[in-house]
Amino acid sequence: MRALVLPEIGPPENLRIIERPVPEPLENEVLIKVGLAGLLYSDAEARRGTYYTTTVLPWYPGREAAGTIAKAGPGVTHLKVGQRVAALVTTGQCQAEYVLASTTMARGPGVRAPAEILPLPDTVSFGQALVYLVNFRLAHLVLHAWSIARPGSAVLIHGASGGMGSVLTQLADALGCQVIVTCRNEDEVQFCLRNGADHVVRLDEGPYPAAVKGIVPEGVQVIFNGVGGPTVNLDRHAIAPFGEIHMYGYVAGKLDLRLFDIDRSIAIKTFSADDFFRLSSFQGATQAMHSWFEHGPLLDPGRVLPLEQAHLAHRLLDEGRVIGKLVLQP
Repeated sequence: MRALVLPEIGPPENLRIIERPVPEPLENEVLIKVGLAGLLYSDAEARRGTYYTTTVLPWYPGREAAGTIAKAGPGVTHLKVGQRVAALVTTGQCQAEYVLASTTMARGPGVRAPAEILPLPDTVSFGQALVYLVNFRLAHLVLHAWSIARPGSAVLIHGASGGMGSVLTQLADALGCQVIVTCRNEDEVQFCLRNGADHVVRLDEGPYPAAVKGIVPEGVQVIFNGVGGPTVNLDRHAIAPFGEIHMYGYVAGKLDLRLFDIDRSIAIKTFSADDFFRLSSFQGATQAMHSWFEHGPLLDPGRVLPLEQAHLAHRLLDEGRVIGKLVLQP
C-alpha cells in the first residue's frame, strides 16, 4: 500500500510517499480501507517538530480516517467487513491506503485515549464525517461544557472559516447566540455568512475590537480564540465585564498574555480535550454529533487533495489558507 511518511523534521517538502506492507489486524483491531484522511493543525505542528509531544521519526501522519472495514481481527464482533466508518486513530498512520484501528483503548508512546471507530449513516459522506469527527466534539465541549454562552449571548469567534471555527459557528448559531466572526477576505466572509454568522468583522478594515463594540457596545460575553497571535492581547478590548475568553489554538503564533493590562473582571480559559474523556459531557458531545449527522446541516470539506499533494496541503495549513476542513484522498 502507499503511505505518507516524514523521514525528517522540516518543511512540507520533506513528506514522502512510500510503499509499505498492508498490516494485519490483531485482536480487537480492524483494518480500514481509507477513503479520505483528515488533516489537523497538529499535523503541521508535528511535522515542524513544534508540537507539545515529540515527533518520533519516521513519522506516519494522520489521526482521522473515513472508509470501509477491510478486515476484522479476533474479538471484533460489533463491526463488519464492508461497513462504512469514521475513525480517530490517536496512534496515527491514517494518511495511507489502509490503517489499523483499535476497538478498545488506543495506546502508544504518550497515547492513552478512548477508541473511536464510529459507524456512519448512509446519508453521511466520508468527507462530511471528517468535518465533524474531531471538531464537532471539541466545539461542543468548549461551547456547552466549558463556556457561559447561552441563548442570546453575544459571542466572537476567531478563525471561523477553519475546521473547528466553522463547526463552532454552527453550534453557536443553533444555540441561539448572536454570532460575530472575524474574517480576512471576501471568500471567508461569504463562507461564514452561509454557515450561520450574524455579523462579520473584516480584519483588513481596521481594529476588530472597535468593530465588535460597534455591534455590541458593551462587548461580547464570550470569545472563542483558536488563532492566538496578536489577538491574545487585543481580545480584552472586545469582551464585556464578567465575560470569558477561551484560548484553544495558536495558528497565528504564541504570544505572551499581558495579564495585568486587563482592566476589567473577566475569565480566561484554556482547553484540553483529555480532561473531558471520562466525563459525561464527552459522551454527550458524541451523542450530539450523531444527532447532528441526522438533522443538522452538514458541511463538506473545503478542499480535497490527492495524497501526492500532501506537501501542498501542509503548505496551506502553514500559511492559514484553508476554508473549512482539509482532507487527503489516498
